Amino acid sequence: MRIGIVVETDRCRRWLLHLSELLKTSQSEEVVYQLIKPSPLVSRELQTALQLEERVLGTDPFSCMSELDPSELPQTSGKDTDLAFDLTASGSGSSGSKTFEVRYNGACGEEALFSALMTKGTPLIEVIDRQAGTVAACGTASLEAARGLGGAMDAVFSRVSVLIKKVVEGSHAHGTPMKAEVLQAVTQKQVLIRMLRETAVTLIRSVYRAFFYTSHWRVGWRFTDGEGVAGTRDLSGEPWYVLKSPHDTFFADPFPIETDGRYYLFFEALPHETQKGVISMVEMTKDGPVGEASTVLEEPWHLSYPFVFERDGEFWMIPESSSNNEVVLYRAARFPGQWERHTVLLSGVEAADATIIEHEGRFWMFAVTRNGVGGYSDCLSLFYADDLFGPWHAHQKNPVLVDDRAARPAGRFFLQGGELWRPVQDCRNGYGAALAFARVDELSPTTFQQSVHETLIPGPLWPGRKFHTLNKAGDLEVIDGCTYHPKSELAAKMKAFFDR
Repeated sequence: MRIGIVVETDRCRRWLLHLSELLKTSQSEEVVYQLIKPSPLVSRELQTALQLEERVLGTDPFSCMSELDPSELPQTSGKDTDLAFDLTASGSGSSGSKTFEVRYNGACGEEALFSALMTKGTPLIEVIDRQAGTVAACGTASLEAARGLGGAMDAVFSRVSVLIKKVVEGSHAHGTPMKAEVLQAVTQKQVLIRMLRETAVTLIRSVYRAFFYTSHWRVGWRFTDGEGVAGTRDLSGEPWYVLKSPHDTFFADPFPIETDGRYYLFFEALPHETQKGVISMVEMTKDGPVGEASTVLEEPWHLSYPFVFERDGEFWMIPESSSNNEVVLYRAARFPGQWERHTVLLSGVEAADATIIEHEGRFWMFAVTRNGVGGYSDCLSLFYADDLFGPWHAHQKNPVLVDDRAARPAGRFFLQGGELWRPVQDCRNGYGAALAFARVDELSPTTFQQSVHETLIPGPLWPGRKFHTLNKAGDLEVIDGCTYHPKSELAAKMKAFFDR
């Protein structure tokens, strides 16, 4: 297959090299570029913004938004392409028999993305079948790893690449395109105000890090009858208690399990000094934890999200180990405190927060995946197997979802009224900012559909800045959240003063 990419000569940026590599999934695919005369030129405002950011934030000159010599891109030799993707603002045609264009909130081109990020926030990305006038693929990018405007554009372009790849592979969606918003021209004044704000935020964060831990998560727990939050869709009911942690360590990603009338709570424990998570555990009663939490699993790499479950009389755990590019199943050699590596379920995959459900005769694994670029929370990939130990197969349409507000798992699945639900992280306002409920409407090796319902945010019942895990076992219900946590007594006094 010969794939053509249409781009203006003054908008050749390094992300296009990543796009080429992503599309070259087999030797039969050739990626070529049709370079056209820019119309209009890259705005002075965008150039100013990227140049100022490089000075303020120290942006990497080899980032995906840096300029690329057009000669580094393989250019079309005049032969027709099988598929063409127009990245330009003007829609200046291509030699492709089938042409698609990329839109941001309904408008085309890099300037449309620039305007959206400056004035509207993360835009809806759509790959439009120009002949049919329908949406072939769409999504929104997570920006939690992005630094500044250039980083945000980089994150969006990384997901444009993913969506284009889905179209090339024949994974087409169908729908009506978003009505184009009025494209607001960005002014020099807006750019300067943004740069001043980013400079101020950078300084404030430096001061903040000197006095407070970043980020500091904590676990909330309570014993409650009924379905709990999954049933009420709010945080009301019995009060939440905070699981006490060492001053310099945060607790997050709580997973409870009940056996023989006893409750055990597993969670990530991360010392701020090492920034490497381990899996800890504490027994819980209605009066609180029994003794101190203890480490039950540690590896040379970071571990978190201890998805723990019981099956066939044995206890199993799948902690996140995305930094080691694998998904590993551990078995309890002696529950609850001794665990051993049992089976590698997936390898060579940067998969986070793997969550398994047995559904209609198959095992399904939901996880967010990443190929080294872009955000960590927007690409949902599915894997399925006939047996827990595998072999595991990738879903035909992976990633089945590119969505910063509904992709990343936030705890175990649950059944409600015969329907399968999953808690999901809503990261539109930052990583782990909120939690939503998604109903799984269609699930097979070739299809997937979900619909997102209520969204919960921190508030008076669970104060803090973020909320991203919900689980329940028996009567024990657990959540987590991020809060301000001073490093020293002086910082604690400062916090108390400003809280008054």
